[in-house]
Amino acid sequence: MRNPLATIRHFARRFRTDRNGAAAVEFALLLPLFLVIYLCVIEFTQAFMVQRRAHHSASMMADIVSQSGSVSRAQLADYFAVGGLIMAPYSSTPLEGRVTSIQRDSRNRDIVMWSYGSTLAPHTPGTQMTVPDGLLEKPTDSVIYAETVYRYDSPFDIVVPGFKDFLSGVTTFHRVFYLRPREVASVTCTDCPTR
Repeated sequence: MRNPLATIRHFARRFRTDRNGAAAVEFALLLPLFLVIYLCVIEFTQAFMVQRRAHHSASMMADIVSQSGSVSRAQLADYFAVGGLIMAPYSSTPLEGRVTSIQRDSRNRDIVMWSYGSTLAPHTPGTQMTVPDGLLEKPTDSVIYAETVYRYDSPFDIVVPGFKDFLSGVTTFHRVFYLRPREVASVTCTDCPTR
């Protein structure tokens, strides 16, 4: 009869040198990691595209309004509908937005002249707002301020144990865009509440 210690050494040596199925074991160990990385890349790419489209919607609305001499609430609603179509491939959640005309007064305050909101409450005419430096320099300068808010709900709601809401939940993208009027000193809204 063989020595039990020699038998253990023999099997240990065989186990160390045997490579049958090693690739399958390595694959099985790495597959979950690769799947998580793959889904994270897809999630990041999709969220980045949604964020870029939300920014594009805000810039498009500011651009269209700033090219007009005057607008109406119906026209503004149409602009927001187009902005919503830009976001349509990603979810049925509506794009929220607001367009506001801000003008500098004689006391160098930036005042809301009119505001229209699509699911966002419009700013109250006559209220003071903060505008980035350099946009409004002298009294009667005005700017169109467009905002979009998009609540992005990932199609990959993955919850990893130990990481609460990892790649799940709602991410809010809030984008703003400022443009000076192109054709007139100040864009008017014919049927919006004004200052």
